[in-house]
Amino acid sequence: MNIYNKYLKQKKKNIDIFCNKKAEMYENLFNNSSSKSSLLKKKVLPYGWHWLYFSDNPNISEIGPDGHIKKGSFLPSFTGCKRMFAGAEVEFKKKIPLNSKVKKTSQIKKIENKSKNDKKIYFLTINHLYKVGNELVLQENQNLVFINKDYKSNRKILFQKEKKYLLLLTRNFSFNNIMLFRYSAITYNSHRIHYDRKYTMQKEGYKDLLVHGPLLAQHAIDEFILNIKKKLKTFEFKMLKPVLVNEKIHLKFFQNKEIKSHYKIIITSLKSQEVKFVANCSS
Repeated sequence: MNIYNKYLKQKKKNIDIFCNKKAEMYENLFNNSSSKSSLLKKKVLPYGWHWLYFSDNPNISEIGPDGHIKKGSFLPSFTGCKRMFAGAEVEFKKKIPLNSKVKKTSQIKKIENKSKNDKKIYFLTINHLYKVGNELVLQENQNLVFINKDYKSNRKILFQKEKKYLLLLTRNFSFNNIMLFRYSAITYNSHRIHYDRKYTMQKEGYKDLLVHGPLLAQHAIDEFILNIKKKLKTFEFKMLKPVLVNEKIHLKFFQNKEIKSHYKIIITSLKSQEVKFVANCSS
């Protein structure tokens, strides 16, 4: 992997304002906005809402055919691969007041080549540090995967009960195409798999539009805070399979019977019972 060493040394620094306006726009994605609004009453950024900010703003000439920034500057150029948000590990260090000026430093920490034969697959981890003034308020390791454009996984992971976890709550939900479009607009995310159905199906081989990984994580955290009513110290999640637009999903919230401060959140397809998303968090 020596050809990627130069990418491991680079740092990218940005500044953004965690403005109230974006938070209100996200809140209005949902019919139950009155419950989401309760998360904003304390004038502190709710857990996970940092994903609304630090939108990339490239010139249109710098955007690739998939809607992402062309690779090769900060991220390596994995030729013939499509990019997916695979998950993240987040540590919530301090409360972040809304409308704070936040500095973000990003650095690629790890690049792994898991390619086999004609199957290309690369895992990449980016470390993000968020500071208000000189104080570290949030740390995240973001995991991306780059795979063959024609890659399709037939593997199914079905939900299985774990004895050490107690089921606390279930919720049914789905995301329609308007919600996906508006979330893309709020975050200035032009990745076409979230709004261009023809491209998504014909070029990337999916059955329909895909729900954003951060949107799933953000909504899961919101439901946890609103219903379980615990503060969060850490939250880590993995995307196991894409969630499609209008797909009916089941959110399950569990508590570890032995370590009461540890929780698990699972998203499954109501139709197939496949596990799509798994998160572990601590309070």
